Amino acid sequence: MTDGLASNTAFLRLHLLVAYAWAMHEMSFAEQILECIIREAGAYPDARVVRVRLRAGEALALEPASLRFCLEAISVDTVMNGARIEMVEDGELGSELIVEEIEIDEEDTQGGGEGTSEGA
Repeated sequence: MTDGLASNTAFLRLHLLVAYAWAMHEMSFAEQILECIIREAGAYPDARVVRVRLRAGEALALEPASLRFCLEAISVDTVMNGARIEMVEDGELGSELIVEEIEIDEEDTQGGGEGTSEGA
């Protein structure tokens, strides 16, 4: 009976390691995306990012829900906190990832307004 328990435990550990590896894949992309967004939004000092649109090549094998989770987790206390994240998979992009659109809400001294930074 111990062999069955040991093999189940080994299977569970392997499954967790695979899940961790996949999460780390998305996390590394999320960190680079966040850096890009913070850099682009820096041109609007009082702005807050409200929406980000990403276009990802299928060869990247990104899981949209995992990438969204990672971005939400690391964007707390940044200009991107609470932003809506949209991701479209594009078979023609291969292994490219494009930050296609960054929608910002500017809080300026003249009553505010909305702006969009495209093609980051």
